[in-house]
Amino acid sequence: MLLFMVLTMVFGLTMFDQGDVGAALRRTLVQTPARLLAKLSRGQIIGLMLVLVLVTAVAVVFEADGLRLMSMAAPDLIAWVLMFDVTVLFDLAVLAVSLRAIAGWRGLTQAATVLRKNTMPLIQRIAAWRGRQTRRPHRPRPPRPKADDAEPGLVFA
Repeated sequence: MLLFMVLTMVFGLTMFDQGDVGAALRRTLVQTPARLLAKLSRGQIIGLMLVLVLVTAVAVVFEADGLRLMSMAAPDLIAWVLMFDVTVLFDLAVLAVSLRAIAGWRGLTQAATVLRKNTMPLIQRIAAWRGRQTRRPHRPRPPRPKADDAEPGLVFA
């Protein structure tokens, strides 16, 4: 409630105050971000959109651990958007592998469980079908003759 009131006051001062405070707020909160956003190229905007999609996908797949991963990678991701740097991809790969070791693939585990549950009846039917097939009886081999040597043969041979 307090935050809403403070934001409303800042918005009111920025929009309607013609004095020094309103001008300073307008310069800081409106004109400076607008000037910085105007400098972004189309490629940087596309890169920002890709990063947002990546963050959303990681948050959906890895839940809270994904948000921790993205918060660790945020400084590198911002630098990557503003100037392409390949080492960020390496950092993300290392973080993803470490996250996999810590949290595991919850979604993949659930999908594997569902797949296993759906394929078990098929596997059981195949096993039952193979069990019903007639098998040829194996002829027993004649026993090997035992050596009459009193001395043992070469040990290493």
